Amino acid sequence: MTITTEELSRNFLNLAWNKGQFNLLQQYCSANFHYHTTFNQQILDFGGYVAFVKTFRSCMPDIFLDIEEIMVKDDHAMVHSILSGTIEKPFFGLPASKKLINFSAISTVEIERGKVTSLDSMIDIAGIQRQVNSPIAVDFPLNVN
Repeated sequence: MTITTEELSRNFLNLAWNKGQFNLLQQYCSANFHYHTTFNQQILDFGGYVAFVKTFRSCMPDIFLDIEEIMVKDDHAMVHSILSGTIEKPFFGLPASKKLINFSAISTVEIERGKVTSLDSMIDIAGIQRQVNSPIAVDFPLNVN
């Protein structure tokens, strides 16, 4: 049974953001997988992506990614998600707070031969900043080693 581009995209994002099941997630990736986000200019490999998501999940332990819509064309998907959670530990210049924040993300997923080759995410940084009344430290150097 072949998994569709939509199912693969949905599973990939849920395994990382909602479940933190990175060993299983790796099975979905090609060897040359790369990730880029508006939070940082760095292009991350799979290990860097895992470190990035783990940072979010450790600072926002209740983070939840809700997929609103997926648009698919061939082996490409565009995913609109809403993420929500509380910042329990400061990160990216954001202060800890008990306030629940919500922000949107648009991600593009590229797939080759049934494996995710790239994920690029545009995060609503301005929306986050409005909710926490604090600037985000974009281009914060990620320690992914």
